[in-house]
Amino acid sequence: MSYLELFHLISKPWASINEIRLIANCGRDSAIKIRNNIENTIKKEGKLLPKSKTIVVPMKYVIDYLGLDVNYIMNMAQNELKFMANNNENNRTMNYAGVSISK
Repeated sequence: MSYLELFHLISKPWASINEIRLIANCGRDSAIKIRNNIENTIKKEGKLLPKSKTIVVPMKYVIDYLGLDVNYIMNMAQNELKFMANNNENNRTMNYAGVSISK
């Protein structure tokens, strides 16, 4: 997963099992354990979670639990965007150029 994709994921307010799986690069069972640990932490703080079919936890807690450096992720995502923009500008002429080989 690229830093840009990771940035889009952590920008969401809530995290389900699928988001936790992608962010932590783990399987379903590990993601459930992470979510359960975060749920227990939230309950110990005396806070409530929304009741819904899909259990979600605040992304802030996921970021804290996994020890992610949000500033670093943002900087790397910006670098990826710059690289992609520069790469597209440099390759623009090549995209329209045809190469022919004569024998």
